[in-house]
Amino acid sequence: MTGGYDERCAADLANVCEGRDLSRADGAWLARVVTGAVRPNRDKPLWDLAHALAALAQATQARQGRDLVTLALDPGLATAAAVEARFAGSAATDPRGAVLGEEWRTSWAGLARCLALAEFVLTAEDLAQFAAVTGWLDDLAAAPDAEGAAFLAKRLARHLTAYRAAHLPLAPLERRFRAILGFLDGRRSFTDDDILAFWRTEMRAGERPGFRTVAEHFVTFEAAAALLNGLTELAAPASLDAHAGWEDRLDAALGDLAACEPAEALAGLLADWPDGPKILTGAEREDLADFLRLEPFHRTRPLTTLRAASFGRVQSGIANRLRRGGGGADIAERATCAEAESYVALQAHAGALAAHLARMLRIAAALRITERDGLDPEARAALEAAETDLRRVRRAGFDDHAALAAGFESAQTALLRLADEAERLERALAALARQRPLDATFTADRALFAEAFAAAYAAEAAA
Repeated sequence: MTGGYDERCAADLANVCEGRDLSRADGAWLARVVTGAVRPNRDKPLWDLAHALAALAQATQARQGRDLVTLALDPGLATAAAVEARFAGSAATDPRGAVLGEEWRTSWAGLARCLALAEFVLTAEDLAQFAAVTGWLDDLAAAPDAEGAAFLAKRLARHLTAYRAAHLPLAPLERRFRAILGFLDGRRSFTDDDILAFWRTEMRAGERPGFRTVAEHFVTFEAAAALLNGLTELAAPASLDAHAGWEDRLDAALGDLAACEPAEALAGLLADWPDGPKILTGAEREDLADFLRLEPFHRTRPLTTLRAASFGRVQSGIANRLRRGGGGADIAERATCAEAESYVALQAHAGALAAHLARMLRIAAALRITERDGLDPEARAALEAAETDLRRVRRAGFDDHAALAAGFESAQTALLRLADEAERLERALAALARQRPLDATFTADRALFAEAFAAAYAAEAAA
């Protein structure tokens, strides 16, 4: 197993397709059903399968589950013509296909596909679930009606969901993103306001997710959609040939997603900041983490970054108050967002952090470059200014220049990266301020967040 991908799924599909000599179209349909790429309801084929088996139980007067197993495993029932020749004129059929009372019907072609799906369910994972599924068919044979079919459909849906979770690398991502995909109505692109609207929808539904958490999910959703060339495309192979190509595509793409997710990289830089001179204080690292935790949104969606930094803190405060059972302002007061930091203040704070990191880079250069005879006058002047600046710094560890130089050396890679990202954040916020006045945007957002908090935490506020 590599990249979370299990070859078992491809082998299980191949066994059914080759054993029944399925057409390309029928094989592709089976692959889409197994991978859950049937919209709008991925469980509809399982509903059809359960009702088809109930209809066949009536048509053949099956008394035990093994009678239905025999039909499902018969490779001679792989085509519409074959099933029509076998079952036409039987009970629970009409001239067009199988029927189950007035509630359900399918064509002969649909019935053939259902039998292929039945074989997959029975034989997948080297028959690991064969006995369990046969037992379910015993129950259906005892009561082959609409109610029995509906109960079997639920069992089959749970069974295939577990199979997908075990064998498809897309399954964890799709579970995580299902609500986002539904909200975006299949779109892969979204805006800052889409993120806010999705969070408000979840809050109204009583879920109460953290805004920061929702924003982080959108970060990963965007990365996954790009790396996997679209969740919908990946989940809906046009043929078994496309399905067979999943291994390399998914191993590479999911490996990239796991290893190169930018938010994890920056979080790691800050979490692993070396001990030594106070190039960054604990408070400065926390502030940088607040701004950069949604990478690359601090560059591409600075408004979401501001919302998470301002109102995400408010919501975290509410959650902490609820967890502790007391301390600080009460829930009702916190929910007003009166203490939320304004976007203008956050922009100024981000600028101060960027300036501090740039200052640290200049000091690091002055400590490192001791031989300056070959430098041009401008470079020498900059280094001398940095040395003068160093003498003004009042931080732990900055008085021992040898130890300070070693500290900068150990933090060099992280410092360069953080300084670059802080500068990019500063530029993105400046561009945002030119497009949307920050004061007015903050005022409008505060009303929306306060309304959402007041409604979501009303019971706790009144207690």
